[in-house]
Amino acid sequence: MSARQALRAALGGVMAAVTMVAGAIPAGATVEPAHRLDSVQRPNEALAGETADALRTGQGGSPLVAGALHDSAGQPLGGTSLRIDLEPAPSVISAAGVGVGLEYIKVDEARTAVDGTFAFTAPPFSGLRGYADEHGVVSALITSSDGQNSVWRRIYLQAPAEGNGRWRLAEPAPARKTVPDQLRKIDGSRSDVGVAAGNPGEDASSLRLVGHPPASSGKAPLGIPNPAQYCNSNEGYYFAMSDLPVKRSLVTVRAHATGPNTTATYAWSTTNTTQIEAAANIGAGGALAKAGFTNVQSNSAGINFEIGHYRPAHFQAEFEFRTWDLWCEHHITLEKRLSGKYEWRPYRFTGGNDIIPAGGNQGVCPDPDTVVPISSPTWVARDSTWTRYGGVDFSTVKLDSRTTNGENWKLTVTPVRSAHICGLEDVPVYASYVMEQY
Repeated sequence: MSARQALRAALGGVMAAVTMVAGAIPAGATVEPAHRLDSVQRPNEALAGETADALRTGQGGSPLVAGALHDSAGQPLGGTSLRIDLEPAPSVISAAGVGVGLEYIKVDEARTAVDGTFAFTAPPFSGLRGYADEHGVVSALITSSDGQNSVWRRIYLQAPAEGNGRWRLAEPAPARKTVPDQLRKIDGSRSDVGVAAGNPGEDASSLRLVGHPPASSGKAPLGIPNPAQYCNSNEGYYFAMSDLPVKRSLVTVRAHATGPNTTATYAWSTTNTTQIEAAANIGAGGALAKAGFTNVQSNSAGINFEIGHYRPAHFQAEFEFRTWDLWCEHHITLEKRLSGKYEWRPYRFTGGNDIIPAGGNQGVCPDPDTVVPISSPTWVARDSTWTRYGGVDFSTVKLDSRTTNGENWKLTVTPVRSAHICGLEDVPVYASYVMEQY
């Protein structure tokens, strides 16, 4: 047993009662959530030790992610301290039921240059158990705690296959700007159209963060909260799912428009690739700031949507959302306290669904270069991302939704006779919004 473990065990019985921030806690969240699975309380113990040793000794590593920090007006923010922490994998959080003991791991710190640029490095990890998902993707949170600017941004990183490999952003790639000739002649009977199996992601150098002014004295917070700001330097932090409140909302997961010659089906099998953007409550007045997309915590079966002719439609699925409280835990005494801040996160698909009419220039394709003929059922929007801004509204909370197509999410256009389809921003095989031209 390590010295820290021994000290934890000795002091574990004298833990102070959990304290709360008055007026900032959702109704019903009065005690620390109960532990459900002791076996996952510290899946990161070895990993945390590795990173702590690397940070203490200044051990070098491989490039992790880089980018630039600007204010809301686009001006660079220099001299701002940033840190990046790894978050527990969704499967670990879901299995535990709550986030108690599932600490975030501090990986690196950096200070932005005069032009706002920064770069993080990662120490060589022997393993990422409990933090990388089955695809090798790790969720990370970038924050600032120096009081100069408030920053809170969640990103997803593809971990290197080997210890000395390169990390890269695993977020959806931007829309393509070129139209390969072979993609002007796609047909559903062909399966070799050359679509990449996965998105290469945003280039590391292009990660763009936004900093917000810190809270003014005597006024409600103006900036985005971050764990390092609301927990003390001698405390760790984690998120734990609250029992209340629970909200349910229909979320637009895809949009499409048919004409006289086509019908369409949008079929998805699981929610494990669904991403809904979460928001953090940053003040008693209910001001919100987006923290970044977070996956649905509990996987569940999907559903099929079908639309007939002349239908500009949005496909909607109902999700259950829950709040996750930000807790602070003393490194030595294990005393836990609520910070008063929390995030909304999508928890599970409820089984509800709807198809609603949508507007747009139905039948009119704005770019002739994206129009292609089809003569058999064709899988479109194969690896594109659909983002719906302001698509989830709880009256006091507005969230954005995002879904990425792939093998589990298929939008199929079926012609009843020869037809032409187009994408509004790219060829149909790649475009996020596809429609029939007539």
